[in-house]
Amino acid sequence: MRSVYNEEWLHSLKVIKESKTWLKSKLISEAQFKGISEVYKAGFYHPNFVIRILIFIATLLGLSGVTGVLALIILDTNQTVISIGSILYGIGSFAFLDRAIIRNSNHYKSGLTEALIYHACGFTIAGFVGLFDFTILPPLFIAALITGYAAYRYLDLVTTTSSFLLVAYIIFHVLYEMGGIAQMIIPFVFILVFTPAYLFIGRLRKKQGVEIWQNNLLLIESLLLLVIYLAGNYLVVRELTINLMGLTLEPGQDIPFAFLFYILTLLIPVLYLYFGIKRKKMVLIRVSLLVIAFSVFTFKYYYGFNLPEISLTVAGIMLLGISLMLFNYLKTIRSGFTRENLLSEKWASMNAEAFIISQTMGGNQVKVDDSFQGQGGDFGGGGSSGSF
Repeated sequence: MRSVYNEEWLHSLKVIKESKTWLKSKLISEAQFKGISEVYKAGFYHPNFVIRILIFIATLLGLSGVTGVLALIILDTNQTVISIGSILYGIGSFAFLDRAIIRNSNHYKSGLTEALIYHACGFTIAGFVGLFDFTILPPLFIAALITGYAAYRYLDLVTTTSSFLLVAYIIFHVLYEMGGIAQMIIPFVFILVFTPAYLFIGRLRKKQGVEIWQNNLLLIESLLLLVIYLAGNYLVVRELTINLMGLTLEPGQDIPFAFLFYILTLLIPVLYLYFGIKRKKMVLIRVSLLVIAFSVFTFKYYYGFNLPEISLTVAGIMLLGISLMLFNYLKTIRSGFTRENLLSEKWASMNAEAFIISQTMGGNQVKVDDSFQGQGGDFGGGGSSGSF
């Protein structure tokens, strides 16, 4: 099972959006952009952000009326009937979204689609919660599966985030309920589980056939980096240990492995920044700057100055100093990365898709030596024919 959306249209929509970025950067002209738009056409109904919000709100209001009528019909029945009714209604909402809204009306992230996705997820999950008599773990697994399905099927970022957080909470809940040593090793389990997951997602993003899920994978990558950092952050671990595990600290005492968490609070942001520059990964650089600020806050919270303005000044000087060091370091190109980058990371290097687009522009044609003979291909690029 793939995404419900037309993948050829998704590709065309992506090319058009990237071409708009080129146009804003004045790398192509209006005439060239029109040429690209004529070649790459997407039949989606995909309005601007403001219209999408209005449609989203209007759809929720309309759905509230429908669910209100259905609630009056089954309200006097028992809990099992209500739960099964909610599940069937949620599944029916998914089917209606697939058939009527996306396949027949060609909606793509129009506001209507998002409202129906969250509406269907909510009723399906609520039905299973009631069916399991409001126990914790089974509904969590089901909710993670349903939101994961919605993220995969509809390329939705909200359900992607929800599914990820549910999986993280399931791991935390299982370890917390086990008690004893399992509670003490929760931060280390998170680091040991999510670090390989981050590396796996990084490799997955490079594979062919997953292009339409790039935004979802990028979001998961960012969330993984944040969770890995928070699992090693001294403030987070200390406060959760005190509030959830009932640890009482006397003056002069500290949490177990405190020294290790001090090191991780300092080391993880530095590693993110280093590998972000070395491997030219903007997600690592952006997350590193965020967690560096939180690391400064962490040490200020326990060992900072009494005057907040001094702490803010020190933190600002540190971040500014890091920014200036990066700016100076990237003055020259390092591993293809430079401070003069005009386009987004995905266009940092030309690829076959960019070459195809250039052929639709008119002008800027590449002259190839007649002695060069291509070997064919199946990519669909200029001159390819069989197995590129």
